Order: sequence, then C-alpha cells, then structure tokens
Amino acid sequence: MQISQLLLAAGLFASSILAAPITSSDWTILDMKRVCNGENTSCTWTFGIDSGLDITDCTFIVEASDASHANGGPSTCGAYTVNSGWSGEFDPTNGFTTLSVANEETGQIIWPAYTDEQLADGNIVKPEQSYPPTAFP
Repeated sequence: MQISQLLLAAGLFASSILAAPITSSDWTILDMKRVCNGENTSCTWTFGIDSGLDITDCTFIVEASDASHANGGPSTCGAYTVNSGWSGEFDPTNGFTTLSVANEETGQIIWPAYTDEQLADGNIVKPEQSYPPTAFP
C-alpha cells in the first residue's frame, strides 16, 4: 500500500515538473519605437518580439489625454498579449513605461521597461533589450 502511494506521489510530482514551460533563450524586443501625435492623445508603439523561435511584429496604440504617460492595452500581437503602465514614481521628469508581453500558449511573460528618455522623439531604442521569460504562477 505504501509503495503504491509513493509511486503515485512521485508520478504526480514528475508530471508537474514536465508541465512547467522551459525556454532556452531570452526574449528580445527588436526596434522598439514609440511615436506620439502632437497633441499627445495617441502614441503608437512598434516593435518585434523575438522569442528565439520566431519573430512577431507588434503595433500597440495607446489613446488618452496624456497618451505618453497613460496605461494601455490589452492588445494582441500574434500569440502575445501586450499591456503597458507608465510610472513617474521617482519624478515625472524621470518617467518610464513597463510593458507586459505574455504568451498564453506557452504560459510565459516578460516585463520590458523603457525610460521616457529612451523613447523620446520616436527614436528606435538601441541597443535591443532582452529579458528571460517567466512562467505564469
């Protein structure tokens, strides 16, 4: 009786390990760019998501009265769901935006972040930024 319980417990434990997504590479955000209109009521983000397996192009639009400082999403880019949140926590002149880029199919997510200075004037952010994906809890 005890051996069968032990084997059952070991089997359940092993299956939970195998179910956890494992990735062999970081995800890289390619050619990140944010362009806002003159009134700052609409900002269009364009970038690529390189998972190491393929590249997904993404266009993400935030519309608000102060769009460059507004939260945005959700928006779908292929298998990914993208959201954004702006923070001026340390000082509004040192603001930054953190994105969540989630792949529901693989159960993984990254949180790329960019300062307002990096995104200024619609410039492409260089160098590219890479992030290790994390499994959903």
